[in-house]
Amino acid sequence: MLRISLFLGVFFTTTLTFSQQSVEIREAEYSLKSIYRQILAEISYSSRDSLNALFYRSFKEALMHQGSFSYPFDSIPIGKVTSPDGRFRIFTWNIPQPGGYQKYFGLMQVKNADGGVKLLELVDGRNDIKDPRNDKLTTQRWMAALYYQLVPFNSTFGPAYVLLGYDFNNLFTSKKIIEVLTFDTQGNPVFGLPVFNVDGKYRLSRIVFEFSARASMVLRYSDEAKTIVFDHLSPSQSIFTGDFQYYGPDGSFDGFKLEDSEWVYVRDLDLRNPKRPKPKPIDAPVDIKEPGFIYIPYNTPVK
Repeated sequence: MLRISLFLGVFFTTTLTFSQQSVEIREAEYSLKSIYRQILAEISYSSRDSLNALFYRSFKEALMHQGSFSYPFDSIPIGKVTSPDGRFRIFTWNIPQPGGYQKYFGLMQVKNADGGVKLLELVDGRNDIKDPRNDKLTTQRWMAALYYQLVPFNSTFGPAYVLLGYDFNNLFTSKKIIEVLTFDTQGNPVFGLPVFNVDGKYRLSRIVFEFSARASMVLRYSDEAKTIVFDHLSPSQSIFTGDFQYYGPDGSFDGFKLEDSEWVYVRDLDLRNPKRPKPKPIDAPVDIKEPGFIYIPYNTPVK
């Protein structure tokens, strides 16, 4: 009887602790949701930044709670991706700035080998990245974006994860990004891996699409085709080659297809209804063979 009593005492104490933690996390989510709504409604840039500082501190505290890793935080409308293997998850959001610029913020939870969870901050490092296509980056120097899709794959360096993200950038151009995340031998996240094979001529660590802020671009992963599908971007006229504020979808689609441990560039994917003729862009520069993400963009500052 004594053993049974001790067991029941431990069971109810543990259950009560978990229940209390769950209540605390739910209350934290409610508070975060309220703060984020205020951020979205606020028109003053300084007030918005102050509210975001409160949101950031509060979110960090919530993610430090035991049991928070399995809590979805679904009511907060920010970017959320979770690895299918349960190794990590990433939250991302942006705060508009004067002049059409953006500030990006990210928090990443990573499970340790012992089952514990560590919380990492992602620091927007876009101003310090000299070669976005090839630089290897850390959480403290992050190619900021709002992540919306995650694709695991096996690279020659071990388990890796493709992240698809969106960057509002500025008044003139937007960006979409294909990022690759791996972990070093100490378990630290590393962004960028040379797994993108473009015609055998280029081996890139990251793909950055830049296009007119007035246009929209498709970038998604097709599990059935094992291919990252995206709009082919072209300038409205050949004289604007490399000036991405004049780039937009031209009606065709390209992709990166997973072959063994690398992503191989494929042109002109047929995603259309076969009865529908392929649209032709006005004044499309048909002589430009290289994809837009190969060109080095004009120097457009970010803040």
